[in-house]
Amino acid sequence: MDDKIKEGVALLKHQIISPVLMDSGAAQMAYFQKMSQKIFDVPGRGPRQYRASTMRLWLYAYRKKGFQGLIPKTRKDRGDFRVLSIDLKNQIRLLRQEHADLSCVKFYDRLIISKTLGAPPVGMETVRRFLKAEGLYKKRTATPRKRFEMRYFGELWTTDFMHGPHLFDGKRKRRAILMAIIDDHSRMIVGHAWGWAENTKLLENVFKEAILAHGLPDRIYCDNGAAFSSHYLTLVSANLGIGVVHSKPYDSPSRGKIERFFRTVRQNFLPDIKESDESWTLAKLSEAFAIWIRNYHQRPHSGIQMRPIDRHQLSVRNYPRKRVDEETLEEHFLVTTHRSVGKDSTVSLNSTVFEVPPQFIGQRVELKFSQDRPGDVFLYDNGLRLSKILPVDAQLNGQIYKPSPRISDVALHTTFRKTGEPS
Repeated sequence: MDDKIKEGVALLKHQIISPVLMDSGAAQMAYFQKMSQKIFDVPGRGPRQYRASTMRLWLYAYRKKGFQGLIPKTRKDRGDFRVLSIDLKNQIRLLRQEHADLSCVKFYDRLIISKTLGAPPVGMETVRRFLKAEGLYKKRTATPRKRFEMRYFGELWTTDFMHGPHLFDGKRKRRAILMAIIDDHSRMIVGHAWGWAENTKLLENVFKEAILAHGLPDRIYCDNGAAFSSHYLTLVSANLGIGVVHSKPYDSPSRGKIERFFRTVRQNFLPDIKESDESWTLAKLSEAFAIWIRNYHQRPHSGIQMRPIDRHQLSVRNYPRKRVDEETLEEHFLVTTHRSVGKDSTVSLNSTVFEVPPQFIGQRVELKFSQDRPGDVFLYDNGLRLSKILPVDAQLNGQIYKPSPRISDVALHTTFRKTGEPS
């Protein structure tokens, strides 16, 4: 850390403690507790949060040493590795020479397996910094990239998930997840939604919204996450005639446009979200984000030197996209599964027992259901929808059930009627 950055950090500390220089006790602590909820842009370190106890130590240091007490100190053993002994350093050097082709992560795993790092083991970041200091770090060859842009709206949609703020879901807090789709040509956000998990249910909601509003894209570009690599998305895309392209693992720069959009969300939208405010629910977050997106489309985009909404309209005017009606789209987004029909003419799905026509007893049938309405289950035969199946109503079945008499009982009853007494 150079002197200019140190001075900037000290000025920030002084700015934080200035309002309570003359206060003490409860008022002082209440102020520090409030400030501990805020995120500060620290010179040379980026966004940081500080504890109230840390701020109080700054105040004590300032009262004792003045402004010099706020300037960050340089470690006397800077550049050294205190947790690595001389013997351990030598062992790491020797092993690295033997396995110079391994990445840092795989090399660290080998150190763990060989128990070289002791117990508890030295952290991977320490090993990584040591290898860099020794010139033993494996440098990756930079992949040459060229800036690209599709010629028309809908040629390529890029999608990804972004982790957002922690919000109240009932009495507990959960991290909100944003899924968004950006059109490569216009930079329009064609679909977006906030949810609680990176799953196919959130994916379905966003893609249906995007396709109904803007038509079918030619291709979608995504990473290798579980939702995007799922059989569900592959099947839906194949049925709709959409190509799916996956980026290389850990190659987020290849999805630069959506990553740049998420950066804008973090910088311009998320700072207004108060995680400590219980009124900020997922519904309120979604509503506020929808308004923010409309304004985003109306502002000039530096990448295209015009508004996304204008570029979108210019493109679709000359190259309109293929449309699909909502009923057909719903059909394509149904989840397909197969179940064997039991002797009681039932199947179990989503923790519910459903009744199917008796002619399918002993057969394996095809079922489809919507992730939004898992109780709406449909029976298919050779790809054709036959009917909607309903959960078993045991009490109704009990009212119409008539047990069949055994043959021996029938014979006994017939003999008694003829002779007047059992034979």
